[in-house]
Amino acid sequence: MIHLGVSPMIHPECVPSGIALCPRRCPMSETVIVIMVLRRKRRGEKGAMTKPKPKPKRAVDAVRAAIERERDKRADDIKPIEIVKAAICGYQAYLATDAPNQAAVESEDRAGLRRGTQAAVDRLLFNANYWRSAYEDRIVAACSRADDAAACLNAVAVWNKHTLRLNTLRPDEVVETFERFCPPFALNNRRGSDACKGAGKGPIADFKACALRIAEQEDDAHAEELRGIVADMETEARLYGKVGATGSLDALYAVLPAWCLQDRIGLVRGGWWDDCDVMALIAESLHARFVREGFGEAACQYFLDSCREAIDGYQRYISTEPSVFADHSIAELVELVHGERQNHPDSEMDGYGDALPAWLIGKEQLIWNIVVCAIYGPSSARPLLVESPSLLSEPDYTARTDVITELAQTSFARYAADRAAALIPSEFATFEDQPADLRNSGIEHIRSIPAKLETLGYGIVPAGSCYPDQRVMSFTASEIECLAILEHRRWLREREQAGWTYAAVKDVQAKTSPYLVPWEDLPDRAREWNRSAARSIPALLATVGLAIAR
Repeated sequence: MIHLGVSPMIHPECVPSGIALCPRRCPMSETVIVIMVLRRKRRGEKGAMTKPKPKPKRAVDAVRAAIERERDKRADDIKPIEIVKAAICGYQAYLATDAPNQAAVESEDRAGLRRGTQAAVDRLLFNANYWRSAYEDRIVAACSRADDAAACLNAVAVWNKHTLRLNTLRPDEVVETFERFCPPFALNNRRGSDACKGAGKGPIADFKACALRIAEQEDDAHAEELRGIVADMETEARLYGKVGATGSLDALYAVLPAWCLQDRIGLVRGGWWDDCDVMALIAESLHARFVREGFGEAACQYFLDSCREAIDGYQRYISTEPSVFADHSIAELVELVHGERQNHPDSEMDGYGDALPAWLIGKEQLIWNIVVCAIYGPSSARPLLVESPSLLSEPDYTARTDVITELAQTSFARYAADRAAALIPSEFATFEDQPADLRNSGIEHIRSIPAKLETLGYGIVPAGSCYPDQRVMSFTASEIECLAILEHRRWLREREQAGWTYAAVKDVQAKTSPYLVPWEDLPDRAREWNRSAARSIPALLATVGLAIAR
């Protein structure tokens, strides 16, 4: 029973039943309690006796509720990355317990992530907490005194402990923030604390000053370990500066599998990645948001299918065994992965072979598809076990006929629009209305695209593995002319082999066409149709998640 001091001027009916009056009276506390009781009665609140809401039976139910609450708060104007954030917060909060943490020393960021606080998850998603996350266990073990360990953790986190306020950032600011922190470059425009006295930017300078000062007071073993951590950080920072020279996404593509193998940082080791139902829910929620934001239907579906395949592949091979690569340095792992990618050029669809775990390709693609696509959009998806784009040019290949046909349909729609713009009626309303002969011709046009692009020194890759400095978004005038001529020559050979002949009037039944002439004799309007087809190739491939790369 709760004993409260209540003013004698208050009628007993105003005091909730079940609360006994304390014989000792404290005027100030009595006044406060009376006001609280009266306010609660006016609002109809039940007070402290209200039963807590039952905990969801499954983590996925808690995650779904967390996403829905965030949508309600923002009137459904929620950024895709905020969906991921809400999901992780809900997942971590679901797992959180009231039991005290057993660790002797723990950083505020790790404690916040364990509880699912939004500020900690913000830093997680942007990898702003990388150095703390990657080295916390080693730092604590290297210090013989808890106070020294706490000081080191504070030093390595001082640079990034400020809230990123993800919900206040514009989409372009989200991209800018992500590219600034992930991966963690050695140099950054953001300064450390005043304690580093101009020793450098970023958290390493602060940590180094603190760790070396503590090392002077430690025994030889602990001092050696602290100095070793500083050396490893500096080596790793140089690696990130090197791999990130061509862009953040290039660097992330290089180091993400290494992070997964080492399994230290929260960005990759979170338990939510291992929960198939949670991952499927996040992917479906992102897909729905992408659709509402107006991304193309094909790109949105491609993203969802890619996520589902990544989830399926990862879940098939997932292991609870500790990573055998945990003690390898990031530099060693990056080199190992790079070598296996060289040895397995089709690793996106086949994995890395026996040298690396079977689950690796699935996990890295799953993390990429969820985090990167939430920031850059669905066209950045890296599909798991997707057939190589080069297969589009193989005449006997049928497994992706649906994609080839989809491209042929889209190309036909563009062709029909060009004819309409030139006030020339189209013989057929849709791709399917054409005779089989012409449909096959459209499909052969799609199959020929890789060879024509190769002439210019370009290739086709999944959009998610193609980065801004490599991607060809449009062609020069001379490239367009080259592609148009190549296409006409290819079409000319194809039509002649199919039995078509020249005539002044086109007749599909008689297989005659006025365009069966060399490029030099082709009418201007027909030349422009070929140029238009060449210009449209980048956008055409993007509809199925492919990109042109130098």
